[in-house]
Amino acid sequence: MTENQTPERPSFLMAVKRIEALTQEIRRDGLAAFEKAEAAYGEIQELRAILNDRISSLRRRPT
Repeated sequence: MTENQTPERPSFLMAVKRIEALTQEIRRDGLAAFEKAEAAYGEIQELRAILNDRISSLRRRPT
């Protein structure tokens, strides 16, 4: 585990894969499972924030 990673924060690739899995669940279940979809969307927002933070950090690094 690198200095920037903590157990609570998934790796970039794991976050992307989790977003894809949650998106598939939302599409599959639709409105029949609205509460589950709502929770999944909340998790997607958190994961996107992590990814945005990591991308911003990479852009700030000197080349």
